[in-house]
Amino acid sequence: MIRPFNLRDLALVRRLSEQGILLHAEAALTSSPHPLRSALKNMLVGGQYWTYVWKDDHGDAAAFVQLRSEVGCPSAQITFLAAEQTALAGDRSVDEAVWLPLLEQLVVEAGRKGIHSLVAEVSESGPELPVLRRAGFAVYTRQDIWVFDQPAAKTEPSIFRPRYSADDWDIQLLYANNVPRLIQLVEPNPPLDYGQSWVLREEGELAALVHIHPGPVAGWMRVLIHPNADTPTQRIIQGALQLAEPSLERPLYCCVRRYQSWLQHSLEQVGFRHWGSQAVLVKHVVQHVSTSVAVSASVLETQAVVGSSPLVQGFSGPAGNGHLKQMARSHHDRRLPNEMKKPTLKAES
Repeated sequence: MIRPFNLRDLALVRRLSEQGILLHAEAALTSSPHPLRSALKNMLVGGQYWTYVWKDDHGDAAAFVQLRSEVGCPSAQITFLAAEQTALAGDRSVDEAVWLPLLEQLVVEAGRKGIHSLVAEVSESGPELPVLRRAGFAVYTRQDIWVFDQPAAKTEPSIFRPRYSADDWDIQLLYANNVPRLIQLVEPNPPLDYGQSWVLREEGELAALVHIHPGPVAGWMRVLIHPNADTPTQRIIQGALQLAEPSLERPLYCCVRRYQSWLQHSLEQVGFRHWGSQAVLVKHVVQHVSTSVAVSASVLETQAVVGSSPLVQGFSGPAGNGHLKQMARSHHDRRLPNEMKKPTLKAES
């Protein structure tokens, strides 16, 4: 059975932490994860990490799993999973007899917390991938991780400026136009609540976003570039390197999802080298169920429906990418006969 971590589990979590598997690339590469410290902090003062301990009915096997969830985000990241091997498991790093019931019960606990989906990142060639798929996880996308571990050359003044709150509207639009809808369901917002963000604008329009999370051991970078940006991709990445200031002791990792695969050539040209490839798996906790509601026909017949013409209100959003022009004519003009309407002339740009 699975239950939340408590002080009686200190020895178990400390022992299993030495043989666990990290399922979150950013945490694994940029910091030195301490599952026990995170579990204690969350239990005493609260936080983003939830830890659950699992034991089988006979007491022959035990495991624990740790989740990370951002405030207001409907999905949670599985960051760490560690399990004692059963007698039949031998020296395998992934014991299905433990992983499968643990993950099944974890889905139930996540649902009670209001989590809609669980996310795990694993190596494309590792033993975790087939076990997670048997547990009901589906591959949503794949990602390549690149590393830069040398000082970046200072070529020219930075083309970026720090991100301000006034940029957030355009950043949301850039994110929505770059990230597939399927991925947005489990990663609904760009990472602006932590780390450092810079923007590149061209004639007032947002052309690129660079987000860097400086960890204790290394940095983690994500880049979003508008498809119609005039600045060459290689120059954008060189500018991002000047912001991150990587070194041999403190490298910079860049995560490139497969829907951004066109970035990889530019990364290689600048000096990044390929570190590895991963699958991003998702398990939905909440399912949409359609139910029919019986409505009496006599009730519908007594309801009077008043016909009306739609009225489109004009909308004016923030300047830049988010600006929407008013495109609808007035209700009165739509009802005029065709011969009474004045032709609309469109200016050539």
